[in-house]
Amino acid sequence: MSRFKITSITVLLALAVPLTLDAARAPGWKHEDIWLKNETGQRITPTRNNADAYSPHRTCGTCHGYMTITSGTHFQQGFDEMRDGYDPKRPWVLSPGIFGRGGTPGTFTERVAAKNNSSARDMGLSTYDWIAAGGSDQPVSLAAGNLHPGGGPMEYGRKADGRRDLSKTLIRGEREKARPLDGDYSSRHTPDGKSRFRESGVVEGDCLMCHLKGYRLDRRNGQLALRNYRWAATAGAGLGEIRGAVFTPARSGGSSEEGSPAKGEWNVARRPAVQYAWGDSRLFTPQGKFRGSALISKSVEAENCTQCHRQMDGQKSGTLYLPAGDLHLKAGLRCTDCHTLAGRTQNERLRHHIGKGWSPTSTARSDLDGAGMKTCANCHLEDRYRPTRAGMPKEAKNPDNLHRALFHKATFHFYLLHCSACHAPERKRRSVYLVDYSTGRPAWYATDKAALITRAGDMKQFTQEPWKPWTDRHVRIPGDGERYAAAVPKVTQWFGEMISDGAVRPIGLEHVRKAAAGQKKLTTVEVATLHGEKKKQVTVATPEDILAMIRSLTGMGFRNVVFVADQLYEIRKDKLEGRPAPGLTRAVMFPIYHGNMPVAAKKTLGQKGKPDGCADCHADDSPFFTKLRVRSVGKFLKDSYPVPKEPIAEPQMADWGLMGVPASE
Repeated sequence: MSRFKITSITVLLALAVPLTLDAARAPGWKHEDIWLKNETGQRITPTRNNADAYSPHRTCGTCHGYMTITSGTHFQQGFDEMRDGYDPKRPWVLSPGIFGRGGTPGTFTERVAAKNNSSARDMGLSTYDWIAAGGSDQPVSLAAGNLHPGGGPMEYGRKADGRRDLSKTLIRGEREKARPLDGDYSSRHTPDGKSRFRESGVVEGDCLMCHLKGYRLDRRNGQLALRNYRWAATAGAGLGEIRGAVFTPARSGGSSEEGSPAKGEWNVARRPAVQYAWGDSRLFTPQGKFRGSALISKSVEAENCTQCHRQMDGQKSGTLYLPAGDLHLKAGLRCTDCHTLAGRTQNERLRHHIGKGWSPTSTARSDLDGAGMKTCANCHLEDRYRPTRAGMPKEAKNPDNLHRALFHKATFHFYLLHCSACHAPERKRRSVYLVDYSTGRPAWYATDKAALITRAGDMKQFTQEPWKPWTDRHVRIPGDGERYAAAVPKVTQWFGEMISDGAVRPIGLEHVRKAAAGQKKLTTVEVATLHGEKKKQVTVATPEDILAMIRSLTGMGFRNVVFVADQLYEIRKDKLEGRPAPGLTRAVMFPIYHGNMPVAAKKTLGQKGKPDGCADCHADDSPFFTKLRVRSVGKFLKDSYPVPKEPIAEPQMADWGLMGVPASE
């Protein structure tokens, strides 16, 4: 046999081994105990490199395809599609994901700066700041890195054209001379305006965030706030204590005016160190190996998913992800039972494209919508449910007969309604409803009683009484037509620059704040906090307020300044004019797909059947059609707070072109 054939067979066998071993793993398979490694690939032991942070890239990547795994959507979040000029009509939008698309009013993260910037005024957050900006002093955190598993844009930089550059990490890229106002290597918060990746490190893809039961996201994010990026994974896994910080916030909380150095102490001389818990036999063997055999799980627990998604989806849609409020979790299902890895082969699944559904507000990798997903219909109507592990329900009951009995001659409803339209009739978790950016100091108001959110802990609390969500009508799956689904609106008001017809670039909050500071006659309202306190808030609510702010921002050098609220307001011939602009002024609707209730709970819409159940939606005062939605935040706070009234608010059916509640069949 020729040397070429022998070599070819050897290579093919080598490539096949991982697939064969994985396919042959017994149900009782366990991970090996492993040596932790630092970012240069050296072992960390009780006597060597024992103060270094462990590197997930070097540790897990020794055996696993780290670069393949971190190509998944959770890690990239738009980075793989990013470039300057991605959206010619909206040049500040750099990708379809959170990294590049954030900062759009209605979202909770500031926008990322383009790679190339001509003016600090027009910049978003550099990559260095995007990772940690916002933080614990914000009632609704703007720190995008808090909910990102690392890797992708938190590890690698961008080329000159704004596309990702996987040839060098942000640490290495920082060594090269960066242009002024570089979108990766500048900073609003450091004293000299330059990034500090050399000292902070990067945030690598953190495998244990998903594969370690009991991972502590709060500890990990605490390190991000200290700009201890390379130490975040060590803290989150609970491997030891981190001594020292690249940045120590001032005791007052460390908040500062945007665009100015953060209040606190920057340490670029002494490197933080890890004090590993070598004596903890639950974590380490006597030799110092991490006990992967006992702690690393191939499967992913629901709590690992929800420690991120509970926060983000709580803000968006009031979703609990707790068994008490979710019939599927209560039945023993995990997130990954429905959200499986997309791909037909093991190599495809290794890319970690975790199955995602369809959402009108989430646009990253829309080509993967539905891939790897098990839908309500798949399991409950199409008989495709199969338990694949211990602890799963034996069956997914088909509700078709019950639906036919309850809604005799009205089953056409199920072509129009998503399951959540009836099965998610209430929420117990607080969510954000109104967002006022008009003075540059964001004010968030909750879905329950429109109370002002003043503390970060407010968003983790249950409401005193359940509240009813709104309803949205949208196309979930292209070609499937519009359907009604439970949803939560985000109603906003903000200032921007009209750069083309229909495109308005939001003006940075630091500039809006400066403009508002110079106005002594803006409207002041009294609102209630979630703790029952009365608080004075400044807002933009009257034509005089809008005129004063537009003129002030124009005087600061902004062009074609407009105010986006219930209408698009602009100055024409020295007069304030408002005009409809639905694409800008319509509330951002976040659909509800989780937290469903069974009919047995006696709370689902229509559960009494015909005719009494029809009134749940078709009564003249039914919230399904008549629930009011605020149109103008400022006007509501001034003239209607806390109870919405027409015309400041309007029935949600107005968005569907309806003037009255349709009669039931």
